[in-house]
Amino acid sequence: MIKLIAADMDGTLLDSQKRLPPELPALLAELKAAGIRFAAASGRQYYTLEAQLAPCGGEILYLAENGTMVFSDGAPIFLDPIAEEDWKAAVRLLRGIPGACPVLCCPDTAYFEDGDPEFLQNAGMYYLRRRRVDDLLAVTAQVCKIAVYDLRGAEQNSFAAVRGRLGPRLKATLSGEKWIDLMGGSNKGTALAAVQERLSILPEETMAFGDYLNDLEMMDRCFYSCAMANAHPALAARCRFTVGSNDENGVAAAIREMVLGEGGFAVREIPFGGEEYAQCLRLRDEVLRRPLGLNLFAEDLSGEGNCRHIAALRGEKAAGTAQLLPDPERPGAMRVRQVAVSADCRGQGLGRKMLDFAAKLAAREGFSAVTVHARETAAGFYRKMGYVQTGPGFLEVGIPHLPMELALRGEPR
Repeated sequence: MIKLIAADMDGTLLDSQKRLPPELPALLAELKAAGIRFAAASGRQYYTLEAQLAPCGGEILYLAENGTMVFSDGAPIFLDPIAEEDWKAAVRLLRGIPGACPVLCCPDTAYFEDGDPEFLQNAGMYYLRRRRVDDLLAVTAQVCKIAVYDLRGAEQNSFAAVRGRLGPRLKATLSGEKWIDLMGGSNKGTALAAVQERLSILPEETMAFGDYLNDLEMMDRCFYSCAMANAHPALAARCRFTVGSNDENGVAAAIREMVLGEGGFAVREIPFGGEEYAQCLRLRDEVLRRPLGLNLFAEDLSGEGNCRHIAALRGEKAAGTAQLLPDPERPGAMRVRQVAVSADCRGQGLGRKMLDFAAKLAAREGFSAVTVHARETAAGFYRKMGYVQTGPGFLEVGIPHLPMELALRGEPR
């Protein structure tokens, strides 16, 4: 069961005009009713995030300042301050980089000293609480992060200039085209881990959405790692799923498909070995094996750890299941197998939804086709899905089957 969902803001939850999805308040209310916590994970300041998401109601967790601070109910529950000598050395280094405008990110406010109009405009977007000072080195507050706005472009200018010069306790991360963040040991991944520990939630029960390199570690902390269609290629390669872009409302659409469900059923991949997998085993035994006088649990299931397991879930109960794995007989294809739907949920499109989901997974992994050994009695269903017969019929577990195949169009990584 998914119990925690974290979403980056810019390029992910926000569209290209920096707008929240209009249906977000209703969506978060549905998640709350289902007992699922929601976290905004951003390089933005907590106070900016809280003001922006205030119309959505309370109980949102805030993984702010790229995970160096976590706030809940208006108070910090996790802080990772930088040692004073380290942040002061970084400020001195940044002062020597043309176009670099540093911001000291502290629990109470943000401090800066630059007056460039472009910088001030952009700092105002991300730091609701901010204070201009004459000398950053005179600041006495706890500093958890140094954000740097780069007038010349972050990756080729300040990011390149600080690399290898920060010392062993600081790390630079690209967080946007003109922003980098300097932090200690924390990131969105460590912040998410702190939340998981506090709430007793497993990575297998966590979903996260992101689009840029400062989301990388967050994806490593969850099974349901989702890259936006507009994501940086390196982030997309790290994620298990690809969803629609931020301008296609990809976060909300994926939550409705994989978590809340459309028509009462959520379709998603599930982890091997968990309770949902155990439910799917029982369903397969009931639907596919017992009618033949067989016992699934008497079979060798040791290789199933190499499969992708798909489930259609009604609440916390598995109503349908399917598996996906590379086809040993057809290079470049994945085979879908063990498709089963519970008797009381048939006729509601669950088979189609699971096969559509399987095709998207296969296409994202670079496969060109999905194959299936279809029972002859189900061949018409597969033909309606676009599958074509590729060879003569054969017997499998004493039942006539047909080899069938669906050609795929590539999904963006």
